[in-house]
Amino acid sequence: MLNVPTDRQVIDMKRTVLTLILLLTTSLAMGANDIWQNLFKEKMQEAKQGDSNAQYDVASMYQNGRGVSPDMAKATEWYKKSAAQDNIKAVNRLKLLEANKERFKKVLAQAEKGDSDSQYKLGKMYSEGIGVSIDNAKAAKAFESAAIQGHAKAEYNLGLRYYEGTGVKGNRATAYKWFKAAAEQNDPAAQYYLGKMFATGSGIKQNYATSLEWLTKSVDGGFNQARGEMIDVSERMKMSKTEKKKPAPAKVDGGFNQARGEMIDVSERMKTSKTEKKKPAPAKKVVAKKIKPAAKTSKPKTEKARVNTDKNDNKSADEKKASVQEFAIEDLMVAAWSRDTKPVSYLPSSINNCRTEESNIVCYSDNQTRESGSNKVSFKTKSIMQDFSSGGSFKVTYRNLVINSTPIAGIEVSEDDGEVGDDDDSASSAYQVKTGWGKEHTLECQLKDTGTVSCLKNKTHTFLLVSPHTVAGK
Repeated sequence: MLNVPTDRQVIDMKRTVLTLILLLTTSLAMGANDIWQNLFKEKMQEAKQGDSNAQYDVASMYQNGRGVSPDMAKATEWYKKSAAQDNIKAVNRLKLLEANKERFKKVLAQAEKGDSDSQYKLGKMYSEGIGVSIDNAKAAKAFESAAIQGHAKAEYNLGLRYYEGTGVKGNRATAYKWFKAAAEQNDPAAQYYLGKMFATGSGIKQNYATSLEWLTKSVDGGFNQARGEMIDVSERMKMSKTEKKKPAPAKVDGGFNQARGEMIDVSERMKTSKTEKKKPAPAKKVVAKKIKPAAKTSKPKTEKARVNTDKNDNKSADEKKASVQEFAIEDLMVAAWSRDTKPVSYLPSSINNCRTEESNIVCYSDNQTRESGSNKVSFKTKSIMQDFSSGGSFKVTYRNLVINSTPIAGIEVSEDDGEVGDDDDSASSAYQVKTGWGKEHTLECQLKDTGTVSCLKNKTHTFLLVSPHTVAGK
């Protein structure tokens, strides 16, 4: 007979869900373990007072090791207490536990006889707490027994444990060994991790080309998570080919890590590119243009253009002359642009790497993370600065490349950048973020002075970017 919950039980269940949501969304600064530990304490208090739903939750936490060390005996004890109050979920869970115990005994018997499939299954049961308490050390041993016999899935799982240090002491070189063994048997997940290791030089010498090969195989094998990493490696390869092989320069003030000399060289090449396209290079020396305001000026073209801030409009001629500032495109390139004290990912900054492509400036950011929907997203930003004018205006287009996405508890979306990927409509569960490129955004920007840029995003809202350091202020 189906038990229909009473109004009181419905209210209690809603309260439990709301409590969980509140706890998770207001504890983002805390670690995941702290969140579960606090929740476990709360549920235990309610369980001891006889709340059958709380008793079920406590049992589940003991079973899965959330907020407390995994303990199947205690999990069973609390499931029985909940089931004694006719909690249908607890009754069904006890039946499942009994079935899994029998299954575990059979798998263990076959594994002890040396059957590799059973050894692999045993590792999964130990790692997931199926029919037995979770034991990561025993899981690793079971995976190793199967991996030695060439079981591809066991090789991957063993490699992952050495990669993450779960149940064994972390060792990237050993992880590489087992990932490679599984990858050569066309395991797409192992190919993905192998590609990541070659990309970062973790446990093996860095090699972008080899990384791209393995990531491509992983994507071809249906492991879509590798798609973002594959695009990322491709972009990093482009950046590395244009970097000059010379000692790294000292940091520029403001934290910008790009080489001052290289950035100035880029800007000089940009300033002369239009002249070179129109006619053969003249014998006379090419004078680099200075960026000037959009307003017309009566001064001769041969004289360096100057930029006045709006504050100068009401000043006398002498005061304007004294306060006038002068800058070239280097001021844009060698600055460390930020918004609200945070470095931006679409202009040269402390988190960006930039290069020239014809008359454009292309930047590719370092790795960034953000909470989007119910996921923690790892992404990078590629931006293109183009259409530079003598009046100091320019255009920026940028897109975010989602590399990876993992579930989180909480939602926080920056007004500045909006989304970092597109919703996965095919997802059957909660909101997910696709790996790969997100939507393109456009900025119409104007240099105000040597330390300020005003930008209009997607023709909707304007904001200011500032830099504590420019060429003019060095």
